[in-house]
Amino acid sequence: MTEGSAVAREARALPGRKPGHRLRYVGAILHQAIREHSVLIALVGLHLGVAAAMPAMLGRALIFRFSLVDGYIFLGIIGLWVILIAAVADVVLAALRARTPHPLGFAWRRIADHHLRAARLAGGLVVLILLPPFAVSFGFLEALIPVLHKFTWDPTFATWDRWLHFGRAPWEWLQPVLGHPLATSILSAAYASWFFALYGVMFWQAFSERDPVLRMQYFLSSILVWAIVGNFGGTLLSSAGPIYYGRVTGLPDPYLPLVNYLHAASLEWPNFTLSLQERLWQVYLENGRDGVINGNVTAMPSLHVAVAFNLFLVGRATHRILGLVLGLFALVILIATVHLGWHYAIDGYAGILGTLVIWWACGKLLRWPPLGRWLWGSRFIELARESEGREPGRRE
Repeated sequence: MTEGSAVAREARALPGRKPGHRLRYVGAILHQAIREHSVLIALVGLHLGVAAAMPAMLGRALIFRFSLVDGYIFLGIIGLWVILIAAVADVVLAALRARTPHPLGFAWRRIADHHLRAARLAGGLVVLILLPPFAVSFGFLEALIPVLHKFTWDPTFATWDRWLHFGRAPWEWLQPVLGHPLATSILSAAYASWFFALYGVMFWQAFSERDPVLRMQYFLSSILVWAIVGNFGGTLLSSAGPIYYGRVTGLPDPYLPLVNYLHAASLEWPNFTLSLQERLWQVYLENGRDGVINGNVTAMPSLHVAVAFNLFLVGRATHRILGLVLGLFALVILIATVHLGWHYAIDGYAGILGTLVIWWACGKLLRWPPLGRWLWGSRFIELARESEGREPGRRE
């Protein structure tokens, strides 16, 4: 199904000028958008319900703060810039390809026919409404990790890391190449850019119509990666990470040379994550005071690596070059998490493995005919055939 045919179908379906027709049309669009996102809505609702039930389940007076105003304001500001930049770039590139003698008229038609289509806006709106509640419940459950399971795995993971990497800690292998203040600064900037990559891909997919099955696979896998890899895996395998090893174990700290290097290197070139590590530790120390659950430090599995790998998977399924770029980005994030002391290398490996399984399972689920017909109706067979028929990386 091409984008042009979708635009043509919507144009033919536009109602008359009577207000009642328009209202029914908008209602039909919203109903279809909610139906297409029904599995996503159910997952977010389930996750939110688990978070809200945890204080009662634990029998403790813990405060679950369900405040969404800041989340929606933040998402709106970020989204405004991302959408504006993407729309301008798309219009300019389309105008250059068309070589139109009337660029302003072309730009308006492109915006009206492509960016302001009702179905596109409705689908994006549903996703953006769901994200802040999920972020609140995720943050609460992540902060509960040391309440549910004290940090006990760090010595084990440090031992496994050395065994798997031929008797040396992975950061020690990286140090001869990356142990220079400028290299460390660059990696810390790349690590901080993870948030920009995450939000960029999220807004791109929220308003994408090129491949509805792939789009939904991305969002379902994203929710499950944060919930299963992040919340469940982080609780089951509770650990703080190399940078906090000595503080949480009370044992001789094999990562003290790395910590000392990072502080010394920051005096020559800025380290954009070092102060964050200290702030997170202070938040962790205050966690649970007066029943307030604020935040936590957690390492295994690495969500930074898991999310970056999920971006690679959707990029690879979209276009070969985009997949290459996001694959390199995921590799850089994996290396940065080790070099900057955030994670043991096996944290990243576990994040990649968990994400790969979730991505595969979501793809199989969405291509299951009964569910596919519920989500997309009569369009499902065509959508599934097109989505499965493309080789990864061949799609533009």
